[in-house]
Amino acid sequence: MPEGHRNERAPRLKRKRIAHIPGYTPEANMAEQLGVAVRTLRKWRQQGLGPAYTKFGKQVHYRDASRDAWLRRQEVEPVRSAQAA
Repeated sequence: MPEGHRNERAPRLKRKRIAHIPGYTPEANMAEQLGVAVRTLRKWRQQGLGPAYTKFGKQVHYRDASRDAWLRRQEVEPVRSAQAA
């Protein structure tokens, strides 16, 4: 193999992590809390579903108050039938 064509890989750059932001939950933690995959949260964002989010650079975070409001909007009141009453 010629001298200048070695099979060397360039070092991978590590993605910078944003320090914990009070009142916000990172995407991975939100997915875990909701019991869904991160991919599901991303699909919801593309479709305009799910809780409101904020982007800090390329990092997605969810404001805790927005998550709580979204969860309240997902509540369904059971409807009793007339016979069960």
